[in-house]
Amino acid sequence: MPLSYYIGMAIASISAQSNFAVGAVVNATFGSIIELTFYITALIKGAREDNKCYEEVVKSALTGTLLGCVLFVPGLCMVIGGIKHREQRFNSRSAGVGSALLFISVGGVFAPTLFSKVYGKMICGECLNFGQNGTDKYICQNCHTELIGQNGTVFYSGVKPLVYTVSILLPAAYVIGLIFTLKTHSHIYDIHISDCHVPGHHHSPVVHWSRLRAVVILIGSTLLMSACADLATEHISPILTGATVSQYFIGVTVLAMIPELPEIVNGIQFALLNNLSLSIEIGSCIAVQVCMLQIPILVLFSVFYPTGFTLIFCDLHLWASIFSVILMNYIFMDGKCDYFQGTALVMVYLILLAMYFFAPSPAGC
Repeated sequence: MPLSYYIGMAIASISAQSNFAVGAVVNATFGSIIELTFYITALIKGAREDNKCYEEVVKSALTGTLLGCVLFVPGLCMVIGGIKHREQRFNSRSAGVGSALLFISVGGVFAPTLFSKVYGKMICGECLNFGQNGTDKYICQNCHTELIGQNGTVFYSGVKPLVYTVSILLPAAYVIGLIFTLKTHSHIYDIHISDCHVPGHHHSPVVHWSRLRAVVILIGSTLLMSACADLATEHISPILTGATVSQYFIGVTVLAMIPELPEIVNGIQFALLNNLSLSIEIGSCIAVQVCMLQIPILVLFSVFYPTGFTLIFCDLHLWASIFSVILMNYIFMDGKCDYFQGTALVMVYLILLAMYFFAPSPAGC
């Protein structure tokens, strides 16, 4: 929490001395460093122990970060900001750009999963024959789609090339989005709609440090936060083996939300200052970076270090992510919000968490 406080102060100082798109990108980038430390350490640990549960936990953490940044972070900021300010406005044009990038991200990340659903084979266990009069009728449980194993023909001829193609296209789309937001159309992000409704409100009160000092403190705090993340991942084994809840739930909550503490604190601070545009942009940038940068980096890392990480998610991750992005796009459509809309986002997030809590653990865990 102290490191989260210093990271938030540094981000606030940097964003106050530039447009809020720069602040959101900086915030998301340093947050991604912390999260990647979690994920890579967990994948290496799983590869060394030959335990596939770590890969499933990492996938759950990636999905949990996406859901948290799309639903929980903006929803919580809307609720807390809406209690202080009756109605808050934000830059709907910048939110629209973030929504478009999120649709591209989710479509690309889950393309291999959809491919496997179409061309994979259904594998079932615990089948009972209820056939009569010479007919074979079975009732099966624990069914899931497989690509005839990772050594199968479909995996190598279809899914693996698709994963590498997506891992190249997503970072390229992210670079184009950066050029759009920071260079060619940066004027879109210079519109601080929230500030126009608060007389005498300026960004100068949140300039805690100079830009150089803020960058130095930000880098130092991020490195220390990554060390904490690495230490936490090394001691996650007792949680995985001794917990009575699903490993999906552990990944979505513990591994996903602990690195998000700086972003949650930052978003709340900006929402209280009636600068909801930056709060929303922070969550959107992190979600986009999870799909367009973090996942391709994990795929690339698995090429050089055989962690066994495959870009095929379970159905719960797939549909929860798609539904969350659609809901977020609907809420952000009109450019204004209140605490009720924020409550709706938070409630949907809690409902999804309840689904993960009662979901069975991955096979073999």
